[in-house]
Amino acid sequence: MVIPLTIQFLPAKTKTHTISLEAKKYGYSPSRIIVNQGDIILFKPGSLDATHGFLLDGHPLEFIMRKGATFLKYTWEDDDGSLQSDWDRVPDVEFTADKAGKFTFRCTQTCGNLHPFMTGELIVRPNNSYYLFISLSIWLVFGLLLYMQSDTGAGFSGFNRINLLEKLPWLAKIFKLRSFQFLVILPNFIIFYLFIISSLRGSPVGNRNITIIFVWILWWFVLKAIIVPIGGRIWCMVCPLPAPAEWLSRRSLTGVRYVEKKFKALHHRFTGLQKDWPKITDNIWLQNILFLSLISFGIILITRPIATAFMFLGILAVSLVMALVYRRRIFCQYLCPVGGFLGTYSMASMTELRAVDLDICKKHREKSCFSGGPDGWACPWKQYLGTMNRNNYCGLCTECIKSCPKDNVAIFIRPFGSDHLLKGYDEMFNVIIMLVVAIAFSITMGGPWAVIKDAANVTESREIVPFFIYLASLWGSALLLFPGIFALVARLANRMAGNRVSNRTMTLRLAYIMVPVGIFAWIAFSLPMLMVNYSYILNVLSDPLGLGWNLFGTAHYPYKPFLPDWIPLIQGLILLAGLYFGISRGYLAIKDIVSNSISRTKAMIFPSIFALLIINILLKLYMG
Repeated sequence: MVIPLTIQFLPAKTKTHTISLEAKKYGYSPSRIIVNQGDIILFKPGSLDATHGFLLDGHPLEFIMRKGATFLKYTWEDDDGSLQSDWDRVPDVEFTADKAGKFTFRCTQTCGNLHPFMTGELIVRPNNSYYLFISLSIWLVFGLLLYMQSDTGAGFSGFNRINLLEKLPWLAKIFKLRSFQFLVILPNFIIFYLFIISSLRGSPVGNRNITIIFVWILWWFVLKAIIVPIGGRIWCMVCPLPAPAEWLSRRSLTGVRYVEKKFKALHHRFTGLQKDWPKITDNIWLQNILFLSLISFGIILITRPIATAFMFLGILAVSLVMALVYRRRIFCQYLCPVGGFLGTYSMASMTELRAVDLDICKKHREKSCFSGGPDGWACPWKQYLGTMNRNNYCGLCTECIKSCPKDNVAIFIRPFGSDHLLKGYDEMFNVIIMLVVAIAFSITMGGPWAVIKDAANVTESREIVPFFIYLASLWGSALLLFPGIFALVARLANRMAGNRVSNRTMTLRLAYIMVPVGIFAWIAFSLPMLMVNYSYILNVLSDPLGLGWNLFGTAHYPYKPFLPDWIPLIQGLILLAGLYFGISRGYLAIKDIVSNSISRTKAMIFPSIFALLIINILLKLYMG
């Protein structure tokens, strides 16, 4: 651990680097510049196509590149103490690399669809923060393994869960209102259709269209960093996409259409054929494939408003068809691409809906939460609270709170990472796919490699062969490489533990490690997107359609990333948190199948190394 840090502190002579910096859609050449602290860089900038910008994180260096001309931004303080700025045409730009670390330079001029992802990297040695976080990650794993070995039974235990409805009785009254879910969906429903209109009629440039900015930058971050870790599937409660289908199926916006005599085990009749979903597909394999299929065109989807609009309309159409053929929320549970990872990631969330007393459930013959009652619909997710012990398939619609005549349903606050059991390979592959996609997005959208962006951006680059190589890499990593490596890791772990259980059981238990690791990996990816692009949120609020409006006076707010030089440090801390929760919760996942603490610790060695390697891949991408 000492050697890497020592090497980074070796003195180096100051040099002057003359760099011909060429910009074109959507990257710079060279894309990575490595110098020593104190070196002088003489940029000779030039653009090969459109107008591009250059803004270096953590430094007051900004210039614009056009064909045959470069304009350097300079600032001064006027007599009133206000900061003023202007542009000066220059042949080259001189810069002294006076701060060590990794710094991203970004395009400031809207140059096309992938403009927000046009970046390059300046590495100024000694990059001690990167090596520090590598060291911390290794020491964290070592410390956790030592702690596991000395565990006497209460290791990594959290606080006792809290009955939220008992602490806040007024909240229980709100949840029991028949109009509750309709009222929380309605605003999102209106916004959803406004977003479709803005996607179809607004600016075709992503960073100037409110749909792209709000859905893929703001909502995606809030979903990954706040909603899922804290509220689990609470987004399913307010999601507007399946709402029209459900209203049509029920033939009601708020009321309950209760029938005394059960029809197919339910006290309701729905519009349509009322078929049951085939048992052979009672899993999330379809969601896994649909998610990977969408992500294959992810960089197109999140930069083209028209693509987002067609995705929304497609989801709306499919959900309507499913509602007319099948009972309950079949689309949400088995087909929604987002629903798959919402289910697996909600296992770690700090919120759960459960029965208060399971004995009451056992004695209650009617099972109103499952079959429905006069005050509430049958569970749209096919869950029975008497046996439900995970968050995966509970959409928090609160129908069971209304339908239970025993008042035996509550929402609890609990420690992070409380559900530990993945029940099938479909769920294991889901968490692996999500982890691989987080890495892939970090490379494609967060990295400086224009060739990879061009490969993924096939509709604009027209590079078919690189696109198929990109697809093969993505699908191969998600479905073959990472699952294969993890299967080997789990097999070794089982052997280290003395082969006490089947390899399948051990694999599924240890796969839970990737739930917290994946959640924090997505937070580490999504947070910088918000910090860097927040100014676009202000822009589109005033000009949602890109038509030149200025409703709130923020349409021309300048592009100005928020604390960009802090981003690598923040990402590093987030990833260390993911490593801690992944390993500690993985340890809890095998606690009931490997009773001896020494054997459990041995079983955790290889999975911990696997998690460490994942985190260090991301540390390399973000800090190295």
